Amino acid sequence: MLSSLRLLASLVCLLPLGLIAAEEDDLPDGNGKETFVQMCANCHALKRVVKIRYPKKFWESVVDDMVSRGAEGTEEEAAVVISYLSRNFGKPLNINQATAKQIQAGLSFSPAHSELIVRYRTEHGDFKSFEDLQKIEGLSAKLLDEQKNNIKF
Repeated sequence: MLSSLRLLASLVCLLPLGLIAAEEDDLPDGNGKETFVQMCANCHALKRVVKIRYPKKFWESVVDDMVSRGAEGTEEEAAVVISYLSRNFGKPLNINQATAKQIQAGLSFSPAHSELIVRYRTEHGDFKSFEDLQKIEGLSAKLLDEQKNNIKF
């Protein structure tokens, strides 16, 4: 009887760890996944995140809010989590139809970078692929790569 109770207690204690591991499997691999799990899994069901899509600015406000409520992590770790969420759960934007303001709001490009995209598109026609965007001189390669999954043609 006592050994059965110990086994049951052990299973109850380990169950949340198993659920977190199972939820981790639903998340895309990549830079920031471990940091995201570390900072967020103690309070949130990770399954919720895989179902929602928001622009980077929104994810920034969510992470800032969670840190203010006690989520533990450095500023650098929060930036990694924001990048991970934005890259994998950002809101897709059609780069050939978006205005500079929509690009700025939806992909978190600076006003200058957003204008570069629109100007290049106006002068050269619609973008056919991600590689076309990489041809724009002065565009942040890091931000462009971060938003790659959120850019539609």
